Amino acid sequence: MIEAIWSIVVVCGLLLVSQLSPGPDVFFVFRTALAQGCLRGIAVGAGISLGFLIQSVVACTAGAWVMHQSWSVYMLWAAAAWLLYLAYKIFPFHARSAEPELWEGAAPLERYSSLLWQGFLCNILNPKCMLFILTLSAGPLMAHAMMVWYAPVLMLAMSLTCLLGWSMWAGMLQWKPLRTCYVRHTDALDRLFAVLLAVFAVLLLLPDGIF
Repeated sequence: MIEAIWSIVVVCGLLLVSQLSPGPDVFFVFRTALAQGCLRGIAVGAGISLGFLIQSVVACTAGAWVMHQSWSVYMLWAAAAWLLYLAYKIFPFHARSAEPELWEGAAPLERYSSLLWQGFLCNILNPKCMLFILTLSAGPLMAHAMMVWYAPVLMLAMSLTCLLGWSMWAGMLQWKPLRTCYVRHTDALDRLFAVLLAVFAVLLLLPDGIF
């Protein structure tokens, strides 16, 4: 029981950190929060979280069955290769100048319902998200397959973590020193997440992994 709970904590922690990685969801939430305020940033995050919930249900149900097949080891290798490739792609080998116009703008305020729908589409139409969820959940689902409560709790925990993370970042980005610091140190944050991705890719291939 303790190991199962710990694995959920680890997955949710990785998910929370991943929200700082470059990608369409991140830039959509951050740009909205910076240009239109915290609540509208949260609206986008809620839409993304709804899409994430749907994708996690698919990944944690069909995904669990797939990982019990003899050929699932090849999917683990493919997932690890994808994480290593993603780590390579986001690692800043050369310093980049900050682009304030990416973060700050005088965009007109949009309706919350429109932003929620846009956030949902941004996530649900991104097939890479499904692979990311499967990569995070494959090991824990295999390790705790005998616990009937594990899969639904994991799905709910990941979705709530997703919403919590977007809400937290949207609120924190209203603090000007933090906003300036994030833009200034984007390269360092990208390097950190790239290293974490590479480490997780290696652990994914180990017999016991981190779960």
